[in-house]
Amino acid sequence: MNTKKYTFKLLLVLLLVLSKNCYSQDVDLETFYKPNFKVTGGINTNMIFYNSNQENSRDPFTYLLSGNLNVSAFNFNIPISYSLTNQGNNLGYSTPFDFNRLSIMPKYKWIKAYIGNVSMTFSPYTLSGFPFRGVGFELTPRSHFKISAMGGQLLKPVEDDKAFGGVPVYERYGYGAKVGYEKDSYTIGWIGFYAKDNINSLSHVSDDKGVTPKSNFVNSLTFGTSLVNNLTFNVEYALSVLTDDTRSETLSGRHFKDRLFSTKESTAFLNALNVNFDYSIQKSKIGLTYERIDPNYSTLGALYFNNDLENIALRFNRPFYKDKINFSASLGYQKDDLAKEKKEDTKRVVGSANVTYKVTDQLNLTGSYSNFSTFTNKKLDQFELINNPNVVASDTLDYRQLSQNANLNASYAFGKEKNQNINFNYSIAGQANEQGGVIRRGQASKVQNYNVAHSITFLGIKTALNSSLNYTSNQVGLYDNSSTGVSLGVSKKVLKEKMNTNFGLLYNSTQSDSDSSSVFGINLNNSYILLQKHNFSLGLISMFRSAKDRPNNNDIMLNFNYGYSF
Repeated sequence: MNTKKYTFKLLLVLLLVLSKNCYSQDVDLETFYKPNFKVTGGINTNMIFYNSNQENSRDPFTYLLSGNLNVSAFNFNIPISYSLTNQGNNLGYSTPFDFNRLSIMPKYKWIKAYIGNVSMTFSPYTLSGFPFRGVGFELTPRSHFKISAMGGQLLKPVEDDKAFGGVPVYERYGYGAKVGYEKDSYTIGWIGFYAKDNINSLSHVSDDKGVTPKSNFVNSLTFGTSLVNNLTFNVEYALSVLTDDTRSETLSGRHFKDRLFSTKESTAFLNALNVNFDYSIQKSKIGLTYERIDPNYSTLGALYFNNDLENIALRFNRPFYKDKINFSASLGYQKDDLAKEKKEDTKRVVGSANVTYKVTDQLNLTGSYSNFSTFTNKKLDQFELINNPNVVASDTLDYRQLSQNANLNASYAFGKEKNQNINFNYSIAGQANEQGGVIRRGQASKVQNYNVAHSITFLGIKTALNSSLNYTSNQVGLYDNSSTGVSLGVSKKVLKEKMNTNFGLLYNSTQSDSDSSSVFGINLNNSYILLQKHNFSLGLISMFRSAKDRPNNNDIMLNFNYGYSF
């Protein structure tokens, strides 16, 4: 091995190991005895120079140095990455997550471990990708049983004087397990997840912060089967026992579940259910989904949940005409306020259809349509209905929002070697708010867009030309405006295809009843590959903007990039 080259790579290893952002993955112990030492990766330098005749908050010069490195030995892989820039100082506050992450995931046959800063997913309603610092494992032997488990710190403690917005965070630990039994015709599984905040992890928490120590115990049952030919059925039911404040009093002498889960006054029992059917009939496939999630459903093992909803969706897909036409459609109904406690409830009907048609090898057509109807009803208090003589029927109905979208696309390739292509696209989107059965003036909008693009490649001289014409019409409320744009571009490969040069022009004009503006732009970009490992690029973008009764705005941006891979 070349000594200088080896020394250079070793220095890069040391530099990147000392950098801020570190990641490592996947150790396969089956071939651990083989050295196979190897270093691969790359470095990248990007510099941007910016100038404008207007005051702008953008820095006149910015740079970004970044790189990635993968060190492998004995089939042990360590990917490492780093980035340095003159933008973005220290945050000035602490976060409950680790920015510097180190993870090792060794594997031996059907055993895989998670060590360090990792994440695991059991199901969407239990543990779902929440990052933690600890350990976990997955056992997937050839037997019918599959087992996963995890444990570690979910959140680091953050005092209020160091927290973003002054909102403190308790230290939180979590533990979970997933056990499954799988056969060819059915699967059954159980998931358990427990998490609790450390009440002593913060020195002081003011009551006005609204932060309380929480605990959560989630149980989930899953079942799937394909006993009937061409029919698959999957269901998951999850129960989340969430205690909002572990300092509250414990309930005793009540229901069995209160004694089982040591229920406190702030404990809530929340449910989630998801059922899926899929049935195939020859080339047709029909699907049905039912989902119901209680209001305020959440677990401490996921970052975000949609809740308080009931959703039913029907799906259909089938090819026609010797598989040249493919048709798919879906129809769904969704509602909220499952507990009947909100002052307003919302219902939504969603329908969509999509068709693709391969007319010939040169001509392809695509069309799609979707319709969204949202109904929001305001439920007045019965005493208000009795005591307020001014209440009318329309007061009990806020609005019905109607949204429609349609798109048509046609693509045609021609020429001796299909070196030319013309594409046409039309889209329309409309929305209206209906109140009391009436769509009032200014409560409807419609946006239409037409686009035609053409490209041609001259293979002999390795040159490509492209052009496009675009027109958009906006009718939003009481205001109308339109815009027209055109672009031209040429690209050519030179120096034995090691250098690619691109030059483009664009112009766009916008007109409305009270205003008008235009933009003219120039784009120039050159890239060059040296020795298959060094990549240089230099780009220039200049924009000239003018508007009615406003000063012109001209700016220019120069971008230089260098990349090296080894």
